[in-house]
Amino acid sequence: MDFYALPSTAFADHRPWPFHHVTDVDALNRRIAEEAVGAIESAGRNGHQLLIITPTGPLDYTCWADLCNRRRVSCAPLTTVSMDEYLDEASGDLLPLEHPLSFRRYLQTSFIDHLDPVLRPDPANVHFPDPHDPQRTTAMIEAHGGADLCYGGFGITGHFAFNDPPEPEDPCDDNDVRDSRTRCVKIMRESQVQMAMGGSHGNFAILPRRAVTLGMHELLMSKRIHLTFMRSWHAGVLRRALFGPVTGRCPGSFIQAHPNVTVTMTRLAATLPTVNVTQSTGEP
Repeated sequence: MDFYALPSTAFADHRPWPFHHVTDVDALNRRIAEEAVGAIESAGRNGHQLLIITPTGPLDYTCWADLCNRRRVSCAPLTTVSMDEYLDEASGDLLPLEHPLSFRRYLQTSFIDHLDPVLRPDPANVHFPDPHDPQRTTAMIEAHGGADLCYGGFGITGHFAFNDPPEPEDPCDDNDVRDSRTRCVKIMRESQVQMAMGGSHGNFAILPRRAVTLGMHELLMSKRIHLTFMRSWHAGVLRRALFGPVTGRCPGSFIQAHPNVTVTMTRLAATLPTVNVTQSTGEP
């Protein structure tokens, strides 16, 4: 099958998952917020602790906070585990909060600070992997039996979190990639370029080169995974990862074996990938 030529209307013919099409990023964020806040509310009613793995970038958590505030949904039953965080090159510590690319800062300012103080989660339940004790995150997720819900998308290399494939010239053991645990990693050059294009408008120098990330092991043991795609280059990446060969060369492809996946994509991401030799932006 030429997966790059697969129309989005045929996705469900090849994977037993719900595929949701939305018009744009705002509609995507509203849909995810409804689901996440509904899960938090249900956990509170049932006296359960809800563990959600949260990415940075694809989702706007102000939508979650606004919905919690309107519905008066307490986040006391919520535990968040962030997928990853950049590292300071010199110290190996988590990137300082004041750094503009700090994932911790993003979660704090886009979600927690927007919540009514009485609705906020216990700060002890807002978890980031520790580069000096990554095994603690693995143990935490395993003790819960896997995250209840994991949000995320794929990077240009097919990475899920910062689980990049091996460099092209290096050997690739599929089991090593699929079974990877929380750890510190060097970010692949291609992923750095993607971040520079999408996150710093071409300022390559500001990008950290290392990160701490959940492994594919922790991500794949999630009870449910909800993938979101909204960028033009996602059109090719999502087709490669969801319908192409299952291989460590595209870590996201291991999700094909997961029993409970939902996919939400914007009209832009669902469009068939096209070749644009002039790299036109579409601007007038």
